[in-house]
Amino acid sequence: MDIAVSVEKEYALIRLTGRLEATQAAGLTESIQNTLREGSKNLILDCSGLSYVASMGLRCFLLAQKGTQNAKGKLVFFGLNDNVRSVFTLTGFDKIAALRTNLEEAKACLSPAVSGS
Repeated sequence: MDIAVSVEKEYALIRLTGRLEATQAAGLTESIQNTLREGSKNLILDCSGLSYVASMGLRCFLLAQKGTQNAKGKLVFFGLNDNVRSVFTLTGFDKIAALRTNLEEAKACLSPAVSGS
């Protein structure tokens, strides 16, 4: 799996490509924690290139949710394919995370004027 992080003014965009297996989970967690430590409180995860997520990957996402919440920020996902979205739905993760279709919707979700997830 490839992880690319780009930091913008209001958020950090993390692009995930490939399969998020248990063996890649630690690297993703480290990338997310480093991004939060460097001052980004809002994270947008681009999952359009993510083909699979293992349970350890969901744990990474849960830690990211807690980290953004502690920073008084928000975690938003976009571009989930049907398989990944199904995992989010079956595990109830879609109830605690903001899921959007594209980057524009994800950025709009960070706006204080937008309510709900």
